[in-house]
Amino acid sequence: MWERKYHLALERMERDERDFRLVEDALRKLATRLATLARGQGEDVDRWLDRVGEQLGGNVVPERVDVLLDQLSAIVAALDTRRDIAGDGVDTETVAALREDIARLQGLLADLGAPLRDMLRLVADADAGSDDGRVLDASVSAEVRAIGEQLAAATDLAELRAQVSERLTMIDRHFGEHREREEARMSAYRDRARRMRDRVEELEVQATSLQDSLRREHALALTDPLTGLPNRLAWERRMADVEGDIRAGGRACIAAFDIDHFKTINDTFGHAAGDAVLRIVGGTLAREVGKAAFVARYGGEEFVVAFPGLSTDAALARAQALCVIVEGLAFHASGRPVKVTMSGGIACFGFATESGGSVFDRADRALYAAKREGRNRCVVL
Repeated sequence: MWERKYHLALERMERDERDFRLVEDALRKLATRLATLARGQGEDVDRWLDRVGEQLGGNVVPERVDVLLDQLSAIVAALDTRRDIAGDGVDTETVAALREDIARLQGLLADLGAPLRDMLRLVADADAGSDDGRVLDASVSAEVRAIGEQLAAATDLAELRAQVSERLTMIDRHFGEHREREEARMSAYRDRARRMRDRVEELEVQATSLQDSLRREHALALTDPLTGLPNRLAWERRMADVEGDIRAGGRACIAAFDIDHFKTINDTFGHAAGDAVLRIVGGTLAREVGKAAFVARYGGEEFVVAFPGLSTDAALARAQALCVIVEGLAFHASGRPVKVTMSGGIACFGFATESGGSVFDRADRALYAAKREGRNRCVVL
């Protein structure tokens, strides 16, 4: 894309350079004609014309031309003075006509200077790669070529001035139309940008809402709806972290707990009472183990606890303390007290590559051993 814009800009500059060369050649011809008319009016004038010819024959330097014009004014003034004093009958009408032509030429150049500079600036600002930029470029180039052709063929300054003025008016109109098209295009662009911005904001709100919904769904997927504790899926994910800690040289134990005679509680007092027991026991376990351990409802009336950093003896002591706390809870159903106890099985990681599943299986076997030994106790395996 940038290479195409570069080549387009280069072609445009080459066209503009050719057009300005035409203008420059025409001005040289016009200056040469005026110089021919001024020949023979005096030695100072002829020497000045020679210097002008030298300037016109090479690269024109505006500063040097300005100096020559100032010298011309002084020479013409001195020439007029000498003629007035001498009274030698020199044709003052020729000098006056020459001075008038020079003044007109200077005025014409001044008229051309500012519009052409503005034209170059605006053309440079226009996007040459767009359709509208190409239209403007073609229109202005055509007007500049027409100015060059008129300068080359001009024989009368007044007529030339009128023709150039007309062309400059056309160029100004082209730029005005271009500005109107650009304003319309920018207005449409701003409108599209505003709509896109509104749509992006709307999508951001939707994305935020979707992320919140996904977080909630994810949390629900990992939460037991009855007790509010992490569920079996959350427990399995936590085991992956525990296994990583074990491989890094840490240690941990797992305790599996089961509420004793839970089916009897359901059959005697109803499932609402059984649900209440599950909620209270689950909440008690979560509160008592604190943030250092991880508690989950594994399923039914079974809960699991991961004790990171504890030895087997320390984990057994913590598990037994939890059984005592649960036994001391005051449950009532249908106006009658309900005794609730639980049994526990404890197993610890024995080596770095042992999986959480195998340790849980040992804890589960220890739990059933505690059941066989009379319940409301903990066994290590």
